[in-house]
Amino acid sequence: MTQLLLTPFSLSVLNVAVLLTVLIGFLLRIPDKQPATRNLLTFLLGADLVFLAFFYIFSSLDPQGVRLAWWVLHAVVFAIVFLVQFAYHYPRTVFVTEARHVFRLSLLLSLAVYLFYLYHTTLLHPHFDPNGGLFTYPGTHEIGILVVLELLWTLLVLGRQAKNLKAQIAHESPDAQLLTRSQISALHKLSLILLSPVVLVAFIVLAYLGQASWGIVGHLLGSGLMVFVLLFTVVYLNNALEPSTLQVKMLGISLGLILVLLGFASAITLDIYQRGYLSLKQAEIEQSREELRRGDTEALPADIAYVIGNGRLLLQRMAGDPLQPASTREWQSGWRFQQLDAAERFYISYRTTITGEEYEVGYRYRDYRVYLDNMARPLLYIILLATLLVVIVFPLFFRLSLFAPLQRLLRGVGSIERGNLDINIPISVHDEIGGLTHAFNTMTGSIRQAREKLHIAYNHQLDLTEAYSRFVPQEILSTLNKQSIIELGLGDNVRREMTILFSDIRSFTTISENMTPEQVFSFINSYLRDVGPIIRRHGGYIDKYIGDAVMALFPNGPDAALDAAIEMQQQAHHFNHRRDTQAMSSAEIRIGVGIHTGELMLGTIGEPQRMEGTVISDAVNLASRIEGLTKIYNAPILFSYATFQRLAQPQRFNIRELDRVRVKGKQQWVEIIELLDGMEETPRERKLALKEEFARAVAAFQAERFAEAQTLFQALKQQDPTDVALDVYLERCAQFIELGIPEGWDGAVKL
Repeated sequence: MTQLLLTPFSLSVLNVAVLLTVLIGFLLRIPDKQPATRNLLTFLLGADLVFLAFFYIFSSLDPQGVRLAWWVLHAVVFAIVFLVQFAYHYPRTVFVTEARHVFRLSLLLSLAVYLFYLYHTTLLHPHFDPNGGLFTYPGTHEIGILVVLELLWTLLVLGRQAKNLKAQIAHESPDAQLLTRSQISALHKLSLILLSPVVLVAFIVLAYLGQASWGIVGHLLGSGLMVFVLLFTVVYLNNALEPSTLQVKMLGISLGLILVLLGFASAITLDIYQRGYLSLKQAEIEQSREELRRGDTEALPADIAYVIGNGRLLLQRMAGDPLQPASTREWQSGWRFQQLDAAERFYISYRTTITGEEYEVGYRYRDYRVYLDNMARPLLYIILLATLLVVIVFPLFFRLSLFAPLQRLLRGVGSIERGNLDINIPISVHDEIGGLTHAFNTMTGSIRQAREKLHIAYNHQLDLTEAYSRFVPQEILSTLNKQSIIELGLGDNVRREMTILFSDIRSFTTISENMTPEQVFSFINSYLRDVGPIIRRHGGYIDKYIGDAVMALFPNGPDAALDAAIEMQQQAHHFNHRRDTQAMSSAEIRIGVGIHTGELMLGTIGEPQRMEGTVISDAVNLASRIEGLTKIYNAPILFSYATFQRLAQPQRFNIRELDRVRVKGKQQWVEIIELLDGMEETPRERKLALKEEFARAVAAFQAERFAEAQTLFQALKQQDPTDVALDVYLERCAQFIELGIPEGWDGAVKL
């Protein structure tokens, strides 16, 4: 905002924008608008945007921002199209086909001219005009010419509308004739009023061509159009096609008169302020004549930017290159305006003669604008405050007995809209408004009671939904794109790739033999209470419990499943320790975890009276078989090579390629991998230390070098007697050496 400095013209065009905004607000509130009103509203919105753009243009010293503002401003060419349509539809739509053709033609023509204007201004550098205090693009007058033509066409159409009404008046009833005469009078008045924008646009075109001052244009834009908008508002409100109220007319006329007066007062005040600034600086220069004559530039006032004496630069107090005026022209009486080549820097200078030598003393133009802005901002606040007073205080002053109760009702409706029903509006008047207030309070009370009942029912439904989610996981509903269990139907299914995890407590039957049924349930629930949060924490969810076994699904990749399996093993150690300290049982539990990744079908099975959500897939069966292999190899965690291939970060895990097996029910062999993380520290470290030797022994076994493999496995067995996988391989080696290799053997063993 440092580039936005107000001028007299800024306040003038702002007055117009304020009045247009109030008029637009009235039109927006009209229900069931006629075509003429809709077109007028569109035109006024465009005109309001134009004056807001002019406000920025007259206030800004930023060339790039002004370029955008000029582009926005010249979009008025599209708004004028709707002013032409307003003329075709006010007060009646007579030339229907012509109006439609003119609309299309004028819209296309406006688009073509506007695009050419954008292209034209893109090629130009903005020129700063000190008289108007704005950046302009000289020579870009094409849109102004089109707007003049459209305004003239609007006047022509209004004249034809009046002529058409005069031809019809003889055939109408007396009452209709009275209305028609009023409409004809309104058309004549509107035509006269619309002449002023034609004059204004003509002056703008002349200013583009360098034949008129932008200062004159600024005065016409502000004070001139302020009167035009006021007159237009009065005529339209008195002859609007939709009903209007006395209050609206009083508000519009009062606000218009106040803004006109404030506009003239602001222009006069700022003009005096501007002249005062220049007079002050001129007096300052005259008082510094002795210092200039002596060449004592350091003693000159601090706000002097530069001094040129007898053709030499005596003082330069601004950053940048030495002063090289790109253009110097007369600005005010005795004052000149300068623009530098190096940057967008502007100066005003005064020339004086001292002892026969000519001196030029320059000031920053920005300081001058800041000086004006300091005076203009209080005036801006006065204008805005006056507008608020008219818009707010006048309605309260004239219609207090009506508007106060209505405002209370409106606030009550707003409270209900925000969900606040704890409101009871006091009844201050005993008339129709009082009856409406009483009905409103009664209605609010009824809604409040209904809301309380609905709230109770809603909480009950939430409890039911939460209870259902314990039996049907919410993740299944989400995967099936269902919002609630109510939407779930028999046979709903979806195909997804997921990672399946099976876990089982080893020798659970033996452990539970010494327990009562109550203790068995307590034991299982205690264990599962630890497992469930682990699976959820890693992004999985439990599909089903099969006694002491758990089947879980991980939709977000196998890394999470492996992390969950590791933590489950660690939690099993903690579970054993906790049970020992609580003297729950002397039996120690161990769990096996099998993991596989593949495509599966997730959906509902059963029959209409009893169904459940589950997954069906060969991948599920394989994951279950892999979990069963953990007992054979005494391995806490096993997973398939397919899972390994889909790991996002396989380097995070300590693994050992264990075996190739053909599990029950499968013709294709599966490569299984042992996850060493999660094991107790001692056996894990031994297996990691012997990992490479184990891999060599397995490679020899699969290459059918069974004697060599047997020797390697025996050596490993001496180093790690607890590794059950070595026993499995030694038994196979002995069998193959004694009995020979099965026909068609491919390195995998059928289990």
